[in-house]
Formats: sequence, C-alpha cells, structure tokens
Amino acid sequence: MSSKVSSKYGKPRHGAVGIVVENNQFLVIRRSQFVRAPNMICFPGGTIEPGETPQQAVVRELNEELGLVVTEPLLIWQSRTSWGTLLDWLVVDRVDQSEPQANEREVAEFMWIEAHRLLQRSDLLGSMPDFFGAWASQVFQLPSRAGQPDPSWQRLVRRD
Repeated sequence: MSSKVSSKYGKPRHGAVGIVVENNQFLVIRRSQFVRAPNMICFPGGTIEPGETPQQAVVRELNEELGLVVTEPLLIWQSRTSWGTLLDWLVVDRVDQSEPQANEREVAEFMWIEAHRLLQRSDLLGSMPDFFGAWASQVFQLPSRAGQPDPSWQRLVRRD
C-alpha cells in the first residue's frame, strides 16, 4: 500500500505501531495531553520519518516514548485508519532489563493489560479494536506469549 494518502490534516501519514506482549499482557500507553488524540489508550508508536523503514521507526518510537530497547521488529499486519493513516503493526521483544519509563511529553502513563480487559475500555484509539478484531479473525498470528484470541472478542470490538 502507498503511504501517499492524505489524512484529514492534509498530509500523507504513515505510522508504525509497536506491539510488546509478555505473560499474556500487552504494553499500552495513555497518550499525553501534548500529542494528537490526547488521553487515548493505544500501543506505542508514531510517524515513520522520511528514509526510515517501519522497523526502524518502531524501534525509535519505543525508545522515545518509553525508553525501551527492543529487538527483532516483525511486521504482522497493515491497516488504514478511518482518518487515512496507513499503519504498520510490528511485534517486538524487549531487551533484558529494558524497563518502560514514560516520556511525559508523549506518554501520560503506560500499563500492562490483557486483551479482553483492554477491549472493555471506552478510551481506546479507534485502530485498537480493529487490531484485536483482525487477530481474533486470524488475519495474522501473534507469538504464543500473547495467549489465544477468544472468538467472543468480536462482540467487544467497536466499529467506528
């Protein structure tokens, strides 16, 4: 897919989303008041800069937002948001002893949370239910540490 699609903000947007999953819990952030979509819950990530690959962007974004050192970004899915942004979803592993620390300019807080609990929240960024719906529909596979998608998630998936 081409990243040359204009968003409602008038600029082509292409982002990378970092999925960190351990002990059946996903690492998510609450976006700070200083970024687009403030106070929403989402996976860490951000805009792919000119000349960057999605893999390079997700490594950079996880370091900028949470101070994490990650390895082996694996592209598992691609989607387009309702506002036109192309998203590359990448699973990553944390380097041992790399603990998240929120950069308060970008992240109000971070949390580890199970998928079914995450989907019950009303403050999810719009792309999150799409991600979990695609996983539950077996559009892609996640590492075994993510657990198994429960087909009943379909009723929890919000459609914008």
